[in-house]
Amino acid sequence: MTHGRYEHSFRAMNTRIEFKFQAAASGVEPLLLLTQNWFETVEQRFSRFRMDSELCYLNRANGETCLVSDHMLEVLQLAEVYRIKTEHVFEPFVLQALEGAGYSASFEQLGVNSLQSKQLYHDHKALAPSIAIDARMKSVRLPAGLQLDLGGIVKSWAVKRLASYFRKKRGVEQGLLNAGGDLLAWSSDPANGHPWSIEIEDPWNPEKELGVMSCSEKAAATSSKLGRRWHNQQGAQHHLIDPRTMRSSTSDTVQCTVIGEDPVECEIWSKTICILGREEGARLLLARAPGYEALVFTEDRQCHMYGSSASIESSWKSVDTGNFHFHGLMKNG
Repeated sequence: MTHGRYEHSFRAMNTRIEFKFQAAASGVEPLLLLTQNWFETVEQRFSRFRMDSELCYLNRANGETCLVSDHMLEVLQLAEVYRIKTEHVFEPFVLQALEGAGYSASFEQLGVNSLQSKQLYHDHKALAPSIAIDARMKSVRLPAGLQLDLGGIVKSWAVKRLASYFRKKRGVEQGLLNAGGDLLAWSSDPANGHPWSIEIEDPWNPEKELGVMSCSEKAAATSSKLGRRWHNQQGAQHHLIDPRTMRSSTSDTVQCTVIGEDPVECEIWSKTICILGREEGARLLLARAPGYEALVFTEDRQCHMYGSSASIESSWKSVDTGNFHFHGLMKNG
């Protein structure tokens, strides 16, 4: 049976979803339908902007124990793992801070210049309580008074879950799933037999390409402070909340791309580095996630690569900003 290379893209979860794969012509339409249905289902379950979503139901429970779906249980368990792994830099209890900064509706529906903020003061230590999870009963209890935003983990989780299903159950041997920069590539690009190539955008000029990531059996995720950004009476705001202040992060990092095996891990660490800043964030990445590498862009328009020197032309192809700094795999500053 002849197989061909196919591409499909659509919008879901407030971003562009892209699926490239090889399959028999007769199997293409079912795969495309599955892809769209999956991301629409994930959005319906986890969106903070849909009042009938499971996430909003949990947030309204205000400290009461709730039965949850298998998918919600899985994501909340992952969230707890990464809260600990990142020393609470990845923090899902930031919904009130996002809304307080003015991000109270889906971004494309907001008039960016009219976003209003509220004064919110939080003690970071007060966010220490964990989500009470009973896996056997499939129940959870959120700390009273705190509300979840799972936008920092759900896209990459959705990519990982669907890619695994396609590989194990649908026999898709070559593919690339990309949800707004959170991606997983497996095998090679059937167009040329080479690893998949993903463009690296210039943080300050999205139309410009700074280089190419070469991915085969690799995941990647990119986080940026420059995309979802607005101004209000408190100054520049963006969606990456620093849990130590419960305000938009003011670190030196404006964009970070992390590559490794797991798209969820990549997404968590790309956000962590953006929040903590280049040096502290990269130090934590290299200590807690061996084998993962980061390309960090700072506000002074410098580019910093943390990883193996062998990756510069194998994974990070032709990255050239004119201000490139290679730091290697150091673990202690």
